[in-house]
Amino acid sequence: MDGLMAGALRDREPPVPAVAADQGRPARRGELDALRALVVVGLVFFHTAVIFGAGEFPVKAEAENRVVTVLVAFGATWGMPLLFLISGMGVRYSLRSRDPGAFARERLRRLGGPLLVGLLTVVPLQVYLGLRRAGDQASLGEFYAGFWDLRPALDFPLPVTADRFATGHLWFLACLLALSLLLLPAFAWLRRPAGARLLERLGGLLARPGGILLPAVAIAAVELALGSEVGRGGWGLGSYALFLLCGYLTAADPRVGQAFQRHWRPAAALGLLLFVAAGVAAFAALDAQVDPFTGMDPLSLAFRLLKGVDGWLWVVAILGFARDRSGRRSASPAPAPTATSDRARRLAAYANDAVLPFYVLHETVIVVVAYAVLSWPIGGGLQYCLIAVASLAATLLLYDLGVRRHPVTRLLFGLKPQPRGMV
Repeated sequence: MDGLMAGALRDREPPVPAVAADQGRPARRGELDALRALVVVGLVFFHTAVIFGAGEFPVKAEAENRVVTVLVAFGATWGMPLLFLISGMGVRYSLRSRDPGAFARERLRRLGGPLLVGLLTVVPLQVYLGLRRAGDQASLGEFYAGFWDLRPALDFPLPVTADRFATGHLWFLACLLALSLLLLPAFAWLRRPAGARLLERLGGLLARPGGILLPAVAIAAVELALGSEVGRGGWGLGSYALFLLCGYLTAADPRVGQAFQRHWRPAAALGLLLFVAAGVAAFAALDAQVDPFTGMDPLSLAFRLLKGVDGWLWVVAILGFARDRSGRRSASPAPAPTATSDRARRLAAYANDAVLPFYVLHETVIVVVAYAVLSWPIGGGLQYCLIAVASLAATLLLYDLGVRRHPVTRLLFGLKPQPRGMV
């Protein structure tokens, strides 16, 4: 904690007004795309682990492993918050070149299309296989008809309910789309002079000694008041909205990113300590037969308080580390172009395109592979390795052969038209 305070005082830079920073239109930072791709690929290993640990998943192993549960909890502490914060930064970058109407259309095409395709195809299959493993004998046709037996409901982000309908892992796309459109008037206002002045003041607060902890206070307060949902990454919608807004602020004011870079080491150290403390509170609450994600007892409240602060600290640590490494590479003399560097650029472009289709496809692939592998008479560790590796390879193959190379599937999965000469 002292490092967080002292580092900000020691390394503060002159204020950069948000409006001026935006007029300079800095290029989007490449480490963000790399982090996003790594997190989405890591979801294969994370969701495979959920099969063997605590958490909701269409197919589950017969017994839960507490060590695996701890690893799953660690990933849940920062995984989805990081994606929402990076998405908030993307909102800022997108609105630099689009008016609110064009932004809304772009979001509907980019997120709404893949969401609809996924709900029509991949999600029903994984729910069906989960029910089959649990003993349901309905045919796929009968199940699919029941899946779409929808009724109106006061639910967010999709105002419908049904006995079998589920969004599966696509809750992330639904929430991101809904929150982006719901907060669009606020984002548009922040582009105006009064909003820019507010962003400048907020950026200045976060750049002050200890200021980087202020968002953690707001996130923890929301978690305490509204609770969390295991089925949505272990966080509440209000917290995701705050991470999205913090991402917008991070992209709007360079001082925020600089504060991340200064404080990533103490943030990681404190984050590790709080993760252990939150885990103790969570297991104690479970042993007392209360739900730490929604309960209002002291153990549950302590867990959500610690988790709220811890999630923000890990986001600071990960983004600050990535920015620090990227800054060091930028400060080095630029090497002459080589075949290796050209391949790296092409790989980065490939990964950036693959992120969204990969996300849509990956969980259903895991369910299909696990449906078969879990019945094999082999140890859990070997089952995990087989499911994770086979699912990763199959998802990449499906993307490359089934989505990437065809104009219609590129459109359906939210990708831009294929450039000429692209293989």
